[in-house]
Amino acid sequence: MTDEEYILRTITLAQQGVGLASPGALVGAVAVKDGITIGEGFYDYDNREHAEVLALRKAGEAARGSTIYTSLEPCAHTGRTPPCAQALIDAGVSRVVTAMIDPNPQVQGKGIEMLRQAGIEVEVGIREEEARRMNEAFLVYKTQQRPFGILKIAMTLDGKIATRSGESKWITSEESRAMVQKLRHSVDAVITGSGTFLRDRPSMTDRTGLPRRRELLRVVMDRRGRLGPRDIGNDGWLIHRGSLPELTEELKKREIQSFMLECGPDLAFDALKDGVIDKIVQFVAPSILGGRETPAIGGAGANRLAEAIRLQDYSVDRIGPDLVITSYVHRNH
Repeated sequence: MTDEEYILRTITLAQQGVGLASPGALVGAVAVKDGITIGEGFYDYDNREHAEVLALRKAGEAARGSTIYTSLEPCAHTGRTPPCAQALIDAGVSRVVTAMIDPNPQVQGKGIEMLRQAGIEVEVGIREEEARRMNEAFLVYKTQQRPFGILKIAMTLDGKIATRSGESKWITSEESRAMVQKLRHSVDAVITGSGTFLRDRPSMTDRTGLPRRRELLRVVMDRRGRLGPRDIGNDGWLIHRGSLPELTEELKKREIQSFMLECGPDLAFDALKDGVIDKIVQFVAPSILGGRETPAIGGAGANRLAEAIRLQDYSVDRIGPDLVITSYVHRNH
């Protein structure tokens, strides 16, 4: 196997930490000697030990003289565990190949420097784009000190999220709804508005059945004070009556690395305008409802084309009969 193939394996391993690694990074590691994989590992926040250390332990004495592949730079500081870079040095590895530098200011090249000073050959940047996409939430969380925001939209081809009478179940296909569940599993919190909550009484739970280290935090934005204790009951919802930026501050305090917003058109526009959204995932059904009601994005809207919220790095995929459009919002948050 090539270096690229081993790095892709570390990315696959790292993805086993979805739902388990936050507020840490998704990291996978592979130890290779004489063309044979002798150890693998991925990061799980509650198990503490980093992917590289797990791979070294499985390799045992064979780790001496081996090559370690990682999806993220080995750390060089003592946090919840001793530094991984030092563990690699102590194990006597001869080469380290990593996909990307850790954006955490506590690391950010220091692990690579430590390894090189110890005489270990280091290569950086193989399959970096895939590694960065996988850890996009961690990157924002560490560099901008706020949670990564995803806006999810399910709509018709003409941009409607419901009929004129408010019927919305189900606009998109079963395949799209299954993908939404995977998105929920990948985030720490889901947010909706009081209007959507009162109208649809959504459960908004993670129904993938996959393991997660902490329960999905469910939040209702109630800026107009429409919800009382009877509306919520004992269902575990958090009611937030402040602004969206205030909510993201609260989420950061709770170590929420990422959230998904599933809401009505006005809250969706406000979230984009307030700069709390980084990524939009739109599920587009091949159907048309017409009418002027229930657009996917509402709110006050823009007066001039120059005020448009620009989207970049978009991709279009097919899932069942639907299209999935993924795009990123590049703004000064």
